[in-house]
Amino acid sequence: MALYAKLAIRNVFRNRRRTLITLAAMGFGAAAIIVFGGFVHAIYFGVRESTIRSQVGHIQIYRKGYSEKGNLAPFDYLIADYPALRDELRRLPHVKTVTARLGFSGLVSTGDTTTAFVGAGVVPEGEMNLSALAVIVDGKELASRDARGVTLGVGLARAFGVKPGDDLTLLTTTKAGAINALAVRVRGIWESGEKAYDDRFLRVALPEVQRVLDLEGGEVQAIVLLLDATDQTAAVRGQIERLIRDRGLDLEIKTWDDLALRYHQVRELFGRIFAVLTLIVSVMVVFGITNTMTMAIFERTREIGTVMALGTRRRGVVSMFVLEGFVLGVLGAVAGVALGVLLAKAISAVGIQLPPPPGSTRGFLVQILVVPAVLAQAVQLSIVAATLASLYPAWRAARLNVVEALRHV
Repeated sequence: MALYAKLAIRNVFRNRRRTLITLAAMGFGAAAIIVFGGFVHAIYFGVRESTIRSQVGHIQIYRKGYSEKGNLAPFDYLIADYPALRDELRRLPHVKTVTARLGFSGLVSTGDTTTAFVGAGVVPEGEMNLSALAVIVDGKELASRDARGVTLGVGLARAFGVKPGDDLTLLTTTKAGAINALAVRVRGIWESGEKAYDDRFLRVALPEVQRVLDLEGGEVQAIVLLLDATDQTAAVRGQIERLIRDRGLDLEIKTWDDLALRYHQVRELFGRIFAVLTLIVSVMVVFGITNTMTMAIFERTREIGTVMALGTRRRGVVSMFVLEGFVLGVLGAVAGVALGVLLAKAISAVGIQLPPPPGSTRGFLVQILVVPAVLAQAVQLSIVAATLASLYPAWRAARLNVVEALRHV
C-alpha cells in the first residue's frame, strides 16, 4: 500500500495542467462552502444576539403554567417573592444582570389619536443592560427618577407623530378587571431593528405599571437574566433548576432558544440554502475528479496493461487509482481552506452593507466568520467526494484486458 500511495502522488503530478485545473475547481468549491457557511453563521449569530439583547435575554423565569395559560389569565401567574429570588440569582456564576418585567396591554392616546399597544414594566437600570441593542434614536433611556417616563418603539412613535417631551395616556385593565389610566411623558424613542416589535411596544418603569394594575404586593410577571456569554446558558439553567428544586418554588424556566422563534426560522431557511450549495459543490467535485481520472485511464492504458502483466492484481489497480483520488481530495481541501479563509478575512475587513431583511428596519454589515465546523465540513466534502468519484474510473481501469491494453497506442 505504501508503494501504491507513492505511485499515486507521482501520477497526480504527471499532467500538471489538468491537475491544477481540477484542484482549482475543488478549491473554489471548498472556498465557496467556507465563505457562505461563515456568512450563514454570522447571520445566525447576529439574529441570536439581537433577539437576546433587545427582547428576551438569555433566561426567563415564570410562575409554572404561565407559558401555557399566561396569555389568557396573566394575573394568575405572577411571581410574588422577586426581591429574595433576585438576590440569590445574582450570586450564580456567569449571571451579569437580573431584572424583572411585568407585561400589560391596552390603548395609548394622544388625545386626538388612539391605538393599541403592548407594554412592559421594567427596571430602568437593568433594562439598559438587557436591551443594549434596542438603540435610543431620540431622547433618553428610562430612569428611576422619572417615574412617569415612557419609551416607545420607533414605529409606534412615528404612527403618533410624537417626540420626547410629549404627553400620552395609557388605558389598561387592572387585576380586578377595572379600567385604569396612567398619564406618561415620552422620554425616548428606541429601535430594535424588528419592525413588528417597534410598531407596537413601549416601556414604562415597573413601579408605575404595578400601581396602574393595582398590584399592591409588588408582583412581577417574569424574571429576566442576562449572562456574560450565550454559551453558558445551559449551565446556568441547570443551576437555576437546582435552586428552584431546593427551595420548592413553583416556577418554570425558558431560555432564549425556547423564545426566539425568528432565530429558528432564519436558521431553518439558511440551513436549507447551505445544504443546496453543498450538494452543488459535491456534484461539481465528483464530475471534475471523474473526468480527470477517466482521461488518465485513456492516456495510461498501456501502462496499466504493463503493471497488470507484471503481476499486479485488479484490486491493486483499483487501490492505485482510488489513492490518486484521495490525494487530489486532500490537495483540493488544503487549497480550498487556504482560499476560503483568505476570502473570509478579506470580505470581513472590507465589509459589505446589506439592506434590512424582511421584517426588519435595520440593515447590517456582512462579516464572514471562520467556523471550525464549516472548515471541517469543506475538508471532508473534498476528500470524500474525490475518493468516491475515483471509484468508477478505478473499476474501469481494473477491468481492462491486459493483451488489448498492451496493444493500445
